Amino acid sequence: MNNYKSLKKQLKFCNKTMNDSSSLFVVDSNKDFIRKRKHLFGSTLFNVLLLESGSLKDEMFKLFGYKLDTPTASSFVQARNKIRPDAFHTLFNMFNERTQEIKLHKGYRLLTVDGSVLPISSAIKDSKTTFYKANNSNKPFSAYHLNTRYDLLECTYDDIVFQENAVMNENGAFNEIVDRYDGPKAIFIADRGYESINSFVKVGMKNNKYLIRVKDIHSRTSVLRSFGPFLSQIPV
Repeated sequence: MNNYKSLKKQLKFCNKTMNDSSSLFVVDSNKDFIRKRKHLFGSTLFNVLLLESGSLKDEMFKLFGYKLDTPTASSFVQARNKIRPDAFHTLFNMFNERTQEIKLHKGYRLLTVDGSVLPISSAIKDSKTTFYKANNSNKPFSAYHLNTRYDLLECTYDDIVFQENAVMNENGAFNEIVDRYDGPKAIFIADRGYESINSFVKVGMKNNKYLIRVKDIHSRTSVLRSFGPFLSQIPV
């Protein structure tokens, strides 16, 4: 399903469905979004998706049509903070369920798993998100690590795992993604960083296959080291 209007219609349907049961997705169901204001649950959830790269103040003016009574950036942040993070994961899954069209290559889905670093404000410093000496610098670097499962044939993302960057574990994320998968037979494709014997076994136990690049035999963390010694390592 790749028609823009159809996809937008499905996204709005998912948003309305969640809005009708918004108490399940807010921090405090007794207080949050119970009164009629400019920032309602459904509109706030949707507006978060529409934010672009401008300042939050400028984005607010765009979202509310450059009107004089446009809500402040601060009020939007307060409204956004009332929504639990898992609400966005629910919206993501609900939208995928309504729009997914399974495509197979010789009986298999082709699913890639990869990660990206999402920098956040360096003013946020904690032991889970922050490296205090990143890339030989004394400046702290704070970020999240996003692991995604992407369908090569359908060209869509269908699963995500967020991790704090300082404690991120790509092997753990890969295993979580494999454990959650319950669709047709698939080939999981991933780069170095996702290699582990445990992951290979997990994929095989679910009758799926994998194509995962591994580190060189000389790398301290390569899984190949457990298969040695190789001829090139044996003293003559």
